[in-house]
Amino acid sequence: MRSFWKKYHFAANQTRLFKAGYSEIVVKHIQNGWLVKSEVVDQASDDLLVEEVDELVDGPNVLQFYTGNSNELIVVPALPNKAVVFKNNKNIKISAGESANLFFRIPLTLQFYFNEVKDENRLMEIPLQRLSDTWFGEIDSGEPAYSIGSNYYKSLKEVDARIWEAIASVEIINNTFGVLDLQRLILRVEEFNLYLKGDQILTNYITIEFKGQDQAESVSLSTRDDIQGKNIVLIAKSRLSESRKLLRRSFFFIKNMYQN
Repeated sequence: MRSFWKKYHFAANQTRLFKAGYSEIVVKHIQNGWLVKSEVVDQASDDLLVEEVDELVDGPNVLQFYTGNSNELIVVPALPNKAVVFKNNKNIKISAGESANLFFRIPLTLQFYFNEVKDENRLMEIPLQRLSDTWFGEIDSGEPAYSIGSNYYKSLKEVDARIWEAIASVEIINNTFGVLDLQRLILRVEEFNLYLKGDQILTNYITIEFKGQDQAESVSLSTRDDIQGKNIVLIAKSRLSESRKLLRRSFFFIKNMYQN
């Protein structure tokens, strides 16, 4: 795993093919820059692969980046560039004062940087699986997001994530006197770090405290020994600056989903 997410040194005119998820990207080092061609394939790769290839011929589908004399390319995992939404279709209910732990699979995005990992050095990024667009919240006050469907897991051991997916661990605490009937849950993944544990990539441990339908939830990001491991290995920082505690809407009730 770590042998894929790393810094690569390129000789003049050296060309490599990167395969991950449903994406294949060919990168060639040229004088003062790079040629890059990406393609979405029908069959997902079962592994993260890097291969030497003979040539990349410039053409209309090839991007050209002029970055100076740099011959180093850094390949970094990232979470999607918008929040993701879980749609519950299995009637999850959390009683007053109780909590539930849910685990989700989130496809990664592959980012290319030259020389150093910073925004101004990013060449491009490619999602390893295309997620469908969705909307979270009311029509006039909601926000665009991606859908991760309705699949979830009840324990980390159950999660059969592919090598190009991250695992998000979420604890939902119902701090009210009524039953929380989970309908829509949004995860603002732009604020999550990524950690490496063996061959798994995991996000922060996310704790969401539900305080009532008319109040913003308290969201905390942390790490835990039983999730991310005792020896924490940070593989990628969040897209946005991380806050320890966040107050915002995490749930959406399409109709009367909150029952006393």
